[in-house]
Amino acid sequence: MIFFFALALVALLCVLAPALIRRPASEQSGDRTDDQNPSQNYGRTWYQDRLQELAKEDIDASDRSELADELAAVLLAEYPEDASQADAAPLPAEEPARVRPGNVLLMLGTVLVMLAGGVYLQIGSFGASSIQGAQVVLSLAPEQASDELRAWQGRLGAWLQDQPEDAQSWYLLGHAHLKLGEFAQASQAFAQAHEFANGDVSVKFYWLQARYLERQGVLDETSRQLAEEILAADPNNPQVLEMLAVAAISRGDSAEAITLLNLTLNSEQRPDRIKATVDAIRALRSAYASQSDSPGINVRVELGSSQSTQPEGVVFVVARPIGGGMPYAAVRRPSWLLPFAVTLDDLVSMSGERLLSQAEDFEVLVRVSTNGLAQGEAGDWQWLSGPLSLGAGGESKTLVVTLTPTAAAGS
Repeated sequence: MIFFFALALVALLCVLAPALIRRPASEQSGDRTDDQNPSQNYGRTWYQDRLQELAKEDIDASDRSELADELAAVLLAEYPEDASQADAAPLPAEEPARVRPGNVLLMLGTVLVMLAGGVYLQIGSFGASSIQGAQVVLSLAPEQASDELRAWQGRLGAWLQDQPEDAQSWYLLGHAHLKLGEFAQASQAFAQAHEFANGDVSVKFYWLQARYLERQGVLDETSRQLAEEILAADPNNPQVLEMLAVAAISRGDSAEAITLLNLTLNSEQRPDRIKATVDAIRALRSAYASQSDSPGINVRVELGSSQSTQPEGVVFVVARPIGGGMPYAAVRRPSWLLPFAVTLDDLVSMSGERLLSQAEDFEVLVRVSTNGLAQGEAGDWQWLSGPLSLGAGGESKTLVVTLTPTAAAGS
Protein backbone atom coordinates (compact mmCIF):
# COMPACT_ATOMS: atom_id res chain seq x y z
CA MET A 1 0.00 0.00 0.00
CA ILE A 2 2.86 2.45 0.74
CA PHE A 3 4.29 1.75 -2.71
CA PHE A 4 0.91 2.56 -4.26
CA PHE A 5 0.62 5.92 -2.52
CA ALA A 6 4.21 6.82 -3.45
CA LEU A 7 3.49 6.12 -7.11
CA ALA A 8 0.29 8.14 -6.98
CA LEU A 9 2.14 11.12 -5.45
CA VAL A 10 4.86 11.04 -8.12
CA ALA A 11 2.21 10.79 -10.83
CA LEU A 12 0.37 13.81 -9.43
CA LEU A 13 3.56 15.88 -9.39
CA CYS A 14 4.29 14.95 -12.98
CA VAL A 15 0.79 15.97 -14.09
CA LEU A 16 0.94 19.31 -12.28
CA ALA A 17 4.54 20.13 -13.20
CA PRO A 18 3.75 21.74 -16.63
CA ALA A 19 1.33 24.15 -14.97
CA LEU A 20 3.80 25.00 -12.24
CA ILE A 21 6.80 25.66 -14.52
CA ARG A 22 7.09 29.42 -15.18
CA ARG A 23 7.90 30.72 -18.67
CA PRO A 24 11.31 32.37 -19.22
CA ALA A 25 11.54 36.13 -18.65
CA SER A 26 12.72 36.69 -22.24
CA GLU A 27 9.50 35.17 -23.60
CA GLN A 28 7.44 37.31 -21.24
CA SER A 29 9.34 40.45 -22.39
CA GLY A 30 8.84 39.51 -26.03
CA ASP A 31 5.12 39.19 -25.49
CA ARG A 32 4.94 42.66 -24.02
CA THR A 33 6.89 44.16 -26.99
CA ASP A 34 4.58 42.51 -29.47
CA ASP A 35 1.57 43.79 -27.58
CA GLN A 36 2.89 47.32 -27.96
CA ASN A 37 3.19 46.98 -31.83
CA PRO A 38 0.08 45.07 -32.95
CA SER A 39 0.31 46.11 -36.62
CA GLN A 40 3.93 45.14 -36.93
CA ASN A 41 3.32 41.93 -35.05
CA TYR A 42 0.42 41.01 -37.36
CA GLY A 43 2.48 41.57 -40.50
CA ARG A 44 5.38 39.56 -39.23
CA THR A 45 3.13 36.75 -38.10
CA TRP A 46 1.31 36.61 -41.44
CA TYR A 47 4.59 36.58 -43.34
CA GLN A 48 6.12 33.82 -41.16
CA ASP A 49 3.00 31.65 -41.31
CA ARG A 50 2.90 31.94 -45.13
CA LEU A 51 6.56 31.03 -45.41
CA GLN A 52 5.99 27.96 -43.22
CA GLU A 53 3.09 26.87 -45.41
CA LEU A 54 5.23 27.44 -48.51
CA ALA A 55 7.97 25.23 -47.08
CA LYS A 56 5.51 22.38 -46.74
CA GLU A 57 4.15 22.64 -50.30
CA ASP A 58 5.40 20.13 -52.84
CA ILE A 59 6.81 22.49 -55.50
CA ASP A 60 10.08 23.06 -57.27
CA ALA A 61 12.82 24.78 -55.27
CA SER A 62 13.16 27.66 -57.78
CA ASP A 63 9.41 28.25 -57.76
CA ARG A 64 9.46 28.22 -53.96
CA SER A 65 12.23 30.86 -53.99
CA GLU A 66 10.29 33.13 -56.41
CA LEU A 67 7.14 32.87 -54.26
CA ALA A 68 9.18 33.75 -51.18
CA ASP A 69 10.51 36.86 -52.93
CA GLU A 70 6.98 37.86 -53.89
CA LEU A 71 5.84 37.45 -50.27
CA ALA A 72 8.72 39.63 -49.14
CA ALA A 73 7.73 42.29 -51.69
CA VAL A 74 4.16 42.26 -50.40
CA LEU A 75 5.37 42.57 -46.83
CA LEU A 76 7.63 45.47 -47.85
CA ALA A 77 4.79 47.26 -49.60
CA GLU A 78 2.35 46.85 -46.74
CA TYR A 79 4.80 47.18 -43.84
CA PRO A 80 7.92 49.15 -44.82
CA GLU A 81 9.22 49.01 -41.26
CA ASP A 82 9.69 45.20 -41.62
CA ALA A 83 11.75 45.43 -44.81
CA SER A 84 15.03 44.70 -43.11
CA GLN A 85 13.55 41.70 -41.31
CA ALA A 86 11.95 40.41 -44.51
CA ASP A 87 15.27 40.61 -46.35
CA ALA A 88 17.03 38.77 -43.54
CA ALA A 89 14.31 36.20 -43.01
CA PRO A 90 15.46 32.85 -44.43
CA LEU A 91 13.10 30.37 -45.92
CA PRO A 92 12.27 28.05 -43.05
CA ALA A 93 13.47 24.51 -43.44
CA GLU A 94 11.51 21.54 -42.35
CA GLU A 95 12.51 20.65 -38.82
CA PRO A 96 11.57 17.59 -36.81
CA ALA A 97 8.85 18.24 -34.29
CA ARG A 98 10.23 18.73 -30.81
CA VAL A 99 8.46 17.35 -27.76
CA ARG A 100 7.96 19.96 -25.11
CA PRO A 101 9.14 19.09 -21.55
CA GLY A 102 5.63 19.71 -20.27
CA ASN A 103 4.21 17.07 -22.60
CA VAL A 104 6.85 14.59 -21.48
CA LEU A 105 5.91 15.10 -17.85
CA LEU A 106 2.23 14.81 -18.68
CA MET A 107 2.75 11.49 -20.45
CA LEU A 108 5.00 10.21 -17.65
CA GLY A 109 2.39 11.17 -15.08
CA THR A 110 -0.32 9.33 -17.00
CA VAL A 111 1.81 6.17 -17.14
CA LEU A 112 2.55 6.38 -13.42
CA VAL A 113 -1.14 6.81 -12.60
CA MET A 114 -1.93 3.68 -14.59
CA LEU A 115 0.92 1.80 -12.88
CA ALA A 116 -0.22 2.91 -9.43
CA GLY A 117 -3.73 1.75 -10.21
CA GLY A 118 -2.43 -1.66 -11.28
CA VAL A 119 -0.38 -1.99 -8.08
CA TYR A 120 -3.42 -1.11 -5.99
CA LEU A 121 -5.54 -3.71 -7.74
CA GLN A 122 -2.89 -6.31 -6.94
CA ILE A 123 -2.14 -5.52 -3.29
CA GLY A 124 -4.84 -3.15 -2.11
CA SER A 125 -8.56 -3.33 -1.55
CA PHE A 126 -11.12 -0.84 -0.42
CA GLY A 127 -12.13 -1.55 3.17
CA ALA A 128 -8.94 -3.39 4.11
CA SER A 129 -8.42 -1.01 7.02
CA SER A 130 -11.60 -2.35 8.67
CA ILE A 131 -9.98 -5.73 9.38
CA GLN A 132 -6.52 -4.46 10.23
CA GLY A 133 -5.43 -6.17 13.46
CA ALA A 134 -7.91 -9.06 13.10
CA GLN A 135 -5.17 -11.49 14.19
CA VAL A 136 -6.10 -10.56 17.75
CA VAL A 137 -9.04 -12.99 17.39
CA LEU A 138 -6.59 -15.86 17.95
CA SER A 139 -5.67 -14.59 21.42
CA LEU A 140 -9.06 -13.43 22.68
CA ALA A 141 -10.70 -15.44 25.46
CA PRO A 142 -14.47 -15.87 24.96
CA GLU A 143 -15.17 -15.56 28.69
CA GLN A 144 -13.79 -12.00 28.84
CA ALA A 145 -14.03 -10.81 25.22
CA SER A 146 -17.23 -12.20 23.73
CA ASP A 147 -18.40 -8.73 22.61
CA GLU A 148 -15.09 -8.07 20.88
CA LEU A 149 -15.24 -11.45 19.16
CA ARG A 150 -18.72 -10.67 17.84
CA ALA A 151 -17.52 -7.29 16.61
CA TRP A 152 -14.76 -8.99 14.67
CA GLN A 153 -17.29 -11.46 13.29
CA GLY A 154 -19.23 -8.55 11.80
CA ARG A 155 -16.15 -6.88 10.32
CA LEU A 156 -14.75 -10.07 8.83
CA GLY A 157 -18.16 -11.07 7.48
CA ALA A 158 -18.63 -7.70 5.75
CA TRP A 159 -15.11 -7.87 4.32
CA LEU A 160 -15.61 -11.39 2.98
CA GLN A 161 -18.71 -10.35 1.07
CA ASP A 162 -16.42 -8.30 -1.17
CA GLN A 163 -13.33 -10.54 -0.88
CA PRO A 164 -14.70 -14.10 -0.76
CA GLU A 165 -11.34 -15.68 -1.65
CA ASP A 166 -9.45 -14.31 1.38
CA ALA A 167 -8.43 -17.57 3.08
CA GLN A 168 -6.87 -15.88 6.11
CA SER A 169 -10.03 -13.91 6.88
CA TRP A 170 -12.14 -17.09 6.63
CA TYR A 171 -9.67 -18.75 9.02
CA LEU A 172 -9.99 -15.92 11.57
CA LEU A 173 -13.77 -15.86 11.23
CA GLY A 174 -13.80 -19.61 11.89
CA HIS A 175 -11.83 -19.09 15.12
CA ALA A 176 -14.26 -16.39 16.25
CA HIS A 177 -17.21 -18.76 15.75
CA LEU A 178 -15.34 -21.65 17.36
CA LYS A 179 -14.51 -19.67 20.50
CA LEU A 180 -18.14 -18.61 20.86
CA GLY A 181 -19.36 -22.21 20.58
CA GLU A 182 -20.93 -21.69 17.14
CA PHE A 183 -19.60 -24.94 15.72
CA ALA A 184 -21.73 -25.14 12.56
CA GLN A 185 -20.73 -21.61 11.48
CA ALA A 186 -17.10 -22.35 12.40
CA SER A 187 -17.16 -25.48 10.24
CA GLN A 188 -18.48 -23.49 7.28
CA ALA A 189 -15.84 -20.77 7.71
CA PHE A 190 -12.97 -23.26 7.96
CA ALA A 191 -14.35 -25.10 4.93
CA GLN A 192 -14.09 -21.87 2.93
CA ALA A 193 -10.56 -21.28 4.22
CA HIS A 194 -9.66 -24.85 3.23
CA GLU A 195 -10.97 -24.26 -0.29
CA PHE A 196 -8.51 -21.42 -0.84
CA ALA A 197 -5.64 -22.82 1.29
CA ASN A 198 -5.97 -26.54 0.71
CA GLY A 199 -2.45 -27.47 1.83
CA ASP A 200 -2.51 -25.70 5.20
CA VAL A 201 -2.45 -28.33 7.99
CA SER A 202 -3.67 -25.88 10.64
CA VAL A 203 -6.78 -25.11 8.57
CA LYS A 204 -7.43 -28.84 8.19
CA PHE A 205 -7.06 -29.36 11.94
CA TYR A 206 -9.49 -26.63 13.00
CA TRP A 207 -11.98 -27.63 10.33
CA LEU A 208 -11.81 -31.19 11.67
CA GLN A 209 -12.22 -29.93 15.24
CA ALA A 210 -15.27 -27.81 14.30
CA ARG A 211 -16.88 -30.75 12.48
CA TYR A 212 -16.10 -33.06 15.40
CA LEU A 213 -17.73 -30.73 17.93
CA GLU A 214 -20.67 -29.98 15.65
CA ARG A 215 -21.42 -33.71 15.30
CA GLN A 216 -20.71 -34.45 18.99
CA GLY A 217 -17.80 -36.81 18.44
CA VAL A 218 -19.07 -38.57 15.31
CA LEU A 219 -16.60 -38.63 12.42
CA ASP A 220 -18.06 -38.80 8.94
CA GLU A 221 -16.14 -39.58 5.75
CA THR A 222 -14.96 -36.00 5.24
CA SER A 223 -13.71 -35.78 8.84
CA ARG A 224 -11.83 -39.07 8.52
CA GLN A 225 -10.21 -37.86 5.31
CA LEU A 226 -9.09 -34.69 7.06
CA ALA A 227 -7.69 -36.73 9.97
CA GLU A 228 -5.68 -38.92 7.59
CA GLU A 229 -4.26 -35.88 5.80
CA ILE A 230 -3.23 -34.32 9.12
CA LEU A 231 -1.59 -37.52 10.38
CA ALA A 232 0.27 -37.87 7.08
CA ALA A 233 1.99 -34.58 7.90
CA ASP A 234 2.09 -35.04 11.72
CA PRO A 235 1.82 -38.77 12.64
CA ASN A 236 1.88 -38.14 16.40
CA ASN A 237 -0.68 -35.32 16.58
CA PRO A 238 -2.27 -36.16 19.97
CA GLN A 239 -5.51 -34.23 19.40
CA VAL A 240 -6.31 -35.96 16.12
CA LEU A 241 -5.34 -39.38 17.48
CA GLU A 242 -7.57 -38.77 20.48
CA MET A 243 -10.51 -37.78 18.26
CA LEU A 244 -10.11 -40.99 16.29
CA ALA A 245 -9.82 -42.98 19.52
CA VAL A 246 -13.03 -41.49 20.95
CA ALA A 247 -14.81 -42.25 17.68
CA ALA A 248 -13.55 -45.84 17.87
CA ILE A 249 -14.82 -46.16 21.45
CA SER A 250 -18.21 -44.81 20.36
CA ARG A 251 -18.60 -47.58 17.82
CA GLY A 252 -17.29 -50.24 20.23
CA ASP A 253 -13.90 -50.81 18.58
CA SER A 254 -11.69 -51.28 21.67
CA ALA A 255 -8.72 -52.60 19.67
CA GLU A 256 -8.38 -49.50 17.48
CA ALA A 257 -8.94 -47.20 20.46
CA ILE A 258 -6.10 -48.91 22.40
CA THR A 259 -3.73 -48.53 19.45
CA LEU A 260 -4.58 -44.86 18.94
CA LEU A 261 -4.40 -43.92 22.63
CA ASN A 262 -0.98 -45.54 22.96
CA LEU A 263 0.19 -43.43 20.02
CA THR A 264 -0.96 -40.22 21.72
CA LEU A 265 1.51 -40.93 24.55
CA ASN A 266 4.42 -40.59 22.11
CA SER A 267 4.06 -36.81 22.13
CA GLU A 268 1.65 -35.88 24.94
CA GLN A 269 3.39 -33.84 27.63
CA ARG A 270 0.54 -32.78 29.93
CA PRO A 271 0.57 -34.95 33.10
CA ASP A 272 -3.20 -34.81 33.57
CA ARG A 273 -3.83 -35.95 29.98
CA ILE A 274 -1.22 -38.70 30.27
CA LYS A 275 -2.79 -40.03 33.47
CA ALA A 276 -6.30 -39.96 31.96
CA THR A 277 -5.07 -41.71 28.80
CA VAL A 278 -3.32 -44.46 30.75
CA ASP A 279 -6.46 -45.05 32.82
CA ALA A 280 -8.54 -45.23 29.63
CA ILE A 281 -6.14 -47.77 28.10
CA ARG A 282 -6.34 -49.91 31.23
CA ALA A 283 -10.15 -49.94 31.09
CA LEU A 284 -10.16 -50.71 27.36
CA ARG A 285 -7.66 -53.53 27.91
CA SER A 286 -10.01 -55.18 30.36
CA ALA A 287 -12.88 -54.97 27.86
CA TYR A 288 -10.67 -56.20 25.03
CA ALA A 289 -9.36 -59.17 27.03
CA SER A 290 -12.90 -60.42 27.58
CA GLN A 291 -13.68 -60.20 23.87
CA SER A 292 -10.46 -61.56 22.34
CA ASP A 293 -8.09 -64.47 22.83
CA SER A 294 -5.15 -62.69 21.16
CA PRO A 295 -1.95 -63.57 23.09
CA GLY A 296 0.46 -61.02 24.48
CA ILE A 297 3.10 -60.33 27.12
CA ASN A 298 1.99 -58.55 30.27
CA VAL A 299 4.90 -56.56 31.71
CA ARG A 300 4.78 -55.03 35.18
CA VAL A 301 7.57 -52.50 35.76
CA GLU A 302 8.52 -51.42 39.27
CA LEU A 303 11.45 -50.13 41.28
CA GLY A 304 13.52 -52.25 43.63
CA SER A 305 12.50 -52.03 47.31
CA SER A 306 15.94 -50.67 48.23
CA GLN A 307 15.90 -48.04 45.49
CA SER A 308 15.62 -44.63 47.13
CA THR A 309 15.69 -42.54 43.96
CA GLN A 310 13.40 -42.71 40.98
CA PRO A 311 14.87 -42.36 37.49
CA GLU A 312 13.87 -39.36 35.39
CA GLY A 313 12.95 -39.70 31.74
CA VAL A 314 10.91 -42.09 29.62
CA VAL A 315 10.50 -45.84 30.15
CA PHE A 316 10.51 -47.90 26.93
CA VAL A 317 9.09 -51.44 27.01
CA VAL A 318 10.06 -53.18 23.78
CA ALA A 319 9.66 -56.64 22.23
CA ARG A 320 12.47 -57.10 19.70
CA PRO A 321 14.41 -59.85 17.88
CA ILE A 322 16.87 -61.68 20.11
CA GLY A 323 20.14 -59.75 20.19
CA GLY A 324 18.55 -56.51 18.92
CA GLY A 325 16.98 -55.17 15.77
CA MET A 326 13.79 -53.46 14.66
CA PRO A 327 11.19 -53.90 17.44
CA TYR A 328 8.04 -55.91 16.90
CA ALA A 329 6.06 -53.94 19.51
CA ALA A 330 6.76 -51.05 21.87
CA VAL A 331 5.12 -48.78 24.41
CA ARG A 332 6.45 -45.77 26.29
CA ARG A 333 5.49 -44.26 29.61
CA PRO A 334 6.95 -41.38 31.64
CA SER A 335 9.04 -42.60 34.55
CA TRP A 336 6.93 -40.68 37.08
CA LEU A 337 4.16 -43.26 36.45
CA LEU A 338 6.23 -46.06 38.02
CA PRO A 339 5.10 -48.64 38.98
CA PHE A 340 2.89 -49.46 36.00
CA ALA A 341 1.80 -52.39 33.84
CA VAL A 342 1.65 -52.60 30.04
CA THR A 343 0.82 -55.27 27.48
CA LEU A 344 2.92 -56.07 24.42
CA ASP A 345 0.82 -57.54 21.61
CA ASP A 346 -0.31 -56.83 18.04
CA LEU A 347 -2.21 -53.72 19.15
CA VAL A 348 1.09 -51.95 19.86
CA SER A 349 3.06 -53.42 16.95
CA MET A 350 5.43 -51.06 15.20
CA SER A 351 3.86 -51.83 11.83
CA GLY A 352 1.24 -54.06 10.25
CA GLU A 353 4.00 -56.00 8.46
CA ARG A 354 5.85 -56.92 11.69
CA LEU A 355 3.24 -58.23 14.12
CA LEU A 356 4.43 -59.65 17.39
CA SER A 357 2.17 -62.70 16.95
CA GLN A 358 4.13 -63.64 13.82
CA ALA A 359 7.53 -63.71 15.58
CA GLU A 360 8.83 -67.17 16.48
CA ASP A 361 10.82 -65.82 19.42
CA PHE A 362 11.87 -62.45 20.81
CA GLU A 363 13.21 -60.72 23.89
CA VAL A 364 11.77 -57.93 26.04
CA LEU A 365 13.88 -54.87 26.80
CA VAL A 366 12.92 -52.33 29.46
CA ARG A 367 15.03 -49.20 29.43
CA VAL A 368 14.83 -45.77 31.06
CA SER A 369 15.95 -43.02 28.68
CA THR A 370 16.95 -39.80 30.41
CA ASN A 371 16.71 -37.81 27.14
CA GLY A 372 13.45 -39.40 25.98
CA LEU A 373 15.01 -40.93 22.86
CA ALA A 374 14.61 -44.56 21.84
CA GLN A 375 18.33 -44.91 21.15
CA GLY A 376 20.13 -46.19 24.26
CA GLU A 377 22.97 -44.35 25.96
CA ALA A 378 25.58 -45.30 28.51
CA GLY A 379 24.20 -45.07 32.05
CA ASP A 380 20.58 -45.84 31.12
CA TRP A 381 18.72 -48.09 33.55
CA GLN A 382 18.01 -51.28 31.63
CA TRP A 383 16.47 -54.73 32.04
CA LEU A 384 16.60 -57.53 29.43
CA SER A 385 14.63 -60.78 29.38
CA GLY A 386 15.67 -64.14 28.03
CA PRO A 387 14.18 -65.64 24.82
CA LEU A 388 10.38 -65.60 24.76
CA SER A 389 7.60 -66.74 22.44
CA LEU A 390 3.86 -66.33 22.47
CA GLY A 391 3.22 -69.95 21.60
CA ALA A 392 -0.15 -71.44 20.71
CA GLY A 393 -3.40 -71.47 22.64
CA GLY A 394 -3.75 -67.72 23.06
CA GLU A 395 -2.36 -67.62 26.61
CA SER A 396 -0.62 -64.42 27.71
CA LYS A 397 2.57 -64.45 29.75
CA THR A 398 3.50 -62.12 32.58
CA LEU A 399 6.88 -60.56 33.33
CA VAL A 400 7.74 -58.67 36.49
CA VAL A 401 10.58 -56.18 35.89
CA THR A 402 12.47 -54.61 38.78
CA LEU A 403 14.48 -51.59 37.69
CA THR A 404 17.75 -50.64 39.32
CA PRO A 405 20.73 -48.67 38.03
CA THR A 406 22.62 -51.95 37.48
CA ALA A 407 19.72 -54.18 36.45
CA ALA A 408 20.84 -57.42 34.77
CA ALA A 409 19.05 -59.78 32.40
CA GLY A 410 16.00 -61.44 33.89
CA SER A 411 13.62 -64.17 32.89
